[in-house]
Amino acid sequence: MAIAVIGVLFFYYKHRANQSAALVPEQLTTNSIPETPAVPSQNNSGNPTTSNPPATNQVLLKIPFTSQAPTGNWDTLHNEACEEAAAIMANAYLTGDTRATLPASEVEKQIGTLTDWQQKNFGYNLDTTAAETAKFIEAVYGLKTKIVSDYTESDLKMELAAGHPVILPVNGQLIGNPYYKQPGPIYHMLLVRGYTATKIITNDSGTRHGENYLYSFNTLSNAAADWNHSTNTIDSSKKVMIVVYK
Repeated sequence: MAIAVIGVLFFYYKHRANQSAALVPEQLTTNSIPETPAVPSQNNSGNPTTSNPPATNQVLLKIPFTSQAPTGNWDTLHNEACEEAAAIMANAYLTGDTRATLPASEVEKQIGTLTDWQQKNFGYNLDTTAAETAKFIEAVYGLKTKIVSDYTESDLKMELAAGHPVILPVNGQLIGNPYYKQPGPIYHMLLVRGYTATKIITNDSGTRHGENYLYSFNTLSNAAADWNHSTNTIDSSKKVMIVVYK
C-alpha cells in the first residue's frame, strides 16, 4: 500500500511539474543567433529598403532592452508607457547604443520627455495610436517612420532583415504572456527585434522578463489592434506596424 501511495504521489507531482513547465514562456536564451549591428539599409530616396530579405531564417537586431517601468513603479504613467518604451529602445539601437539593458534613470528621463511632448502637442499622453506614436518618434528623436497596414509575416521579416526595428500595437490580453498582471493590458505595443524560423523575437516592455521574448507570428497577428480615441478603447479591425529607421 505504501509503495502504491508513493507511486501515485510521484506521478501527480510529475504531472504538476510538466504543467508548470508548459507555462514557462519561450525566451531566446542562447547566443545561437548573431546580433545584427545598427547599420540599417536605405535606398537612394531615404525610405526603408523594400527588396526581399537576405536568404536567412533568423535575424536578431542588437537592440537594448528596458521595461516600461524600469524602477518597478507600475503607476498609471508606467502602466501606459509601452509606446514610449518601444520608442526608446528603437532610438537606442538606431543611434548605435550597444548596451544590453538601458539604465533606469535614462529611461525615466526619456519617458518624461516623450510624455511631456505628447501632452503639449496632443493634450494627452496615456494611450497613443500608431500614427501618433510615429509622430512623436519623428518629432523627439528625428527618426523616420513608416506605418504598414494589414502587414504580413513577410512584410515584418523584410523590415527586420533590412535592420529596421518594428513596433506592433496589439491587444495585450490576447498574446498569452503569463508575466503580465492578468488579464493583461487591453492595449499594448511591442518592440520587435528579430525572428527565428518559427518565432518572432521581441523586447516586450510589459514585463521585466521581456527581453528576447518569443511569440508566434499568428499570435501577434491575431491580437493586432490600434487605439481609437472616439471609443476610448482598441480597434481590432486595424492591423498596423510602425517601421522605424534613419
